[in-house]
Amino acid sequence: MLGLILPLFLILLCGYVIWRAGDSFIEGSNYIGRNLQDGVKGATINAVASSMPELFISMFFLFYLKNLSGFEGSIGTSFGSVLFNSLIIPSVAVLGVLSNSNKSQVKISKKIIIRDGLWLVFIELLFLYFIQQGEIGWKESLILILIYGLYIFYLFKTMKGGHKIDYKTPFSEKEKLSLLSAFMILDLKRLLVGNKPLNAKKAWLIFIISSLIIGFVCYFLVVACEWLGSDTYTVPILGTLNGLGVHVLFIALIFAAIGSSFPDSVISYKDAQRGNYDDAFSNAYGSNIFNLCIALGLPLFIYTLSNGSIVLTEDLISLISSIAIWFLGLSIVSILVYIYGEGVNKNKSYLLIFLYCLFVFYIFYNAS
Repeated sequence: MLGLILPLFLILLCGYVIWRAGDSFIEGSNYIGRNLQDGVKGATINAVASSMPELFISMFFLFYLKNLSGFEGSIGTSFGSVLFNSLIIPSVAVLGVLSNSNKSQVKISKKIIIRDGLWLVFIELLFLYFIQQGEIGWKESLILILIYGLYIFYLFKTMKGGHKIDYKTPFSEKEKLSLLSAFMILDLKRLLVGNKPLNAKKAWLIFIISSLIIGFVCYFLVVACEWLGSDTYTVPILGTLNGLGVHVLFIALIFAAIGSSFPDSVISYKDAQRGNYDDAFSNAYGSNIFNLCIALGLPLFIYTLSNGSIVLTEDLISLISSIAIWFLGLSIVSILVYIYGEGVNKNKSYLLIFLYCLFVFYIFYNAS
């Protein structure tokens, strides 16, 4: 039992630190992206900031576990994060708004959902094609990176029509914290710059320090996932312990994906609370595109450039393809749900949360 409790506790602890560090991203990214328009900031600055955990986790999986096991962990984290972002994060953000207001639904820009959704589906289909070829090398990885560059170029070329986000820095007296209080709750923003208003240098300092802390923690998250998926593993002092003995792909799809998605959740939820609904949704979808093209593509590019292509076995191709059907299907369903009708209400949110739970059940069933 200790063999399961220990890695699960470590995953929860890492998730908490990632959440707190990701919360500081909000202050830094909001200031950095203060001159961008609604729907663009969420898909770019917020999406990149909140997806740093996925980037670090993919990098550590590949260079720590190496080859097929590392690839399983990397793709599992990215796939699982995409579904969590598409189904859970917008739904929770909407439920948070509706529970604190008299609104019956939240209206969002269908144009933004269709824009980011079509890019996401295209990238998912392309990645599925790469998987079917049975080999992932630097060329495939480079294509993913270049596609993200095209996506960003397209966003900035078509960003007309949105409205500028006003960034507000002052804190009320109730919101001000002492250094000790900030340390106790891991409030990096207060620890680094205190209760003073931000400027560009301070915003970038928060952004960089938060990234480094998340990167450090993500290493231990990867180790915990390896322990949980192993038949047995060894821990100093505690000795040899028993894990679940399943593919690291299954572990990464759920535990690494959820643990790495805390910053996305925090940013989208707070954007929705402020009334920036388009940013709340575009952050989720923009993060998905970043996850597949950069958080997965960049580590794969570096790894395969130095270690050669990753050749997939027939069993692994079949396993990933079966999961990719859920992956692609649920992404399309989420897009259709969000653009159907006049807005997103509680029933739609509950439906998407149920579908995610169904996916989790499917993963646990196949892992057993």
